[in-house]
Amino acid sequence: MNLLLDTNVLIDYLGRKAPFFHDAQMLVAAGYFKDATLWTPAGNVKDAFYVLSHYVASERIQDALVQAFELITPVTLSKDDLVQAARLKWPDFENCLVAMAALKCKADYIITRDVRGFERSMVPAISPAEWLELMRETRDLEYAAAKL
Repeated sequence: MNLLLDTNVLIDYLGRKAPFFHDAQMLVAAGYFKDATLWTPAGNVKDAFYVLSHYVASERIQDALVQAFELITPVTLSKDDLVQAARLKWPDFENCLVAMAALKCKADYIITRDVRGFERSMVPAISPAEWLELMRETRDLEYAAAKL
């Protein structure tokens, strides 16, 4: 299953942001156990770094990124992708770019805490908690027990 992580989930994971870190960590565990392939838009890495740099030392963030990139693959958008996104004229252009990245990596879901921001997306958006519950119900997978 392909999952595209939105910026807020990336920040939750890299910044160990309570109370959201646990669910973000369990998503990464799914990637570790190969139950999901994790993606994030390359531009959102810069945004996550910027937000986190107000609270965490730059070197620590970069170290965390190096480790995260072992399980999370950045998706780059081309000029054509950017033009197509601009033509869609979503109110939140950043969300439109995330949705374009989700299409590009053939994501099954966009994982975000801003589900409403993706109502126009062709790829369904669900919260980390909703995806984890879906895995419990459909595949009997429980990542809470995983120790990484």
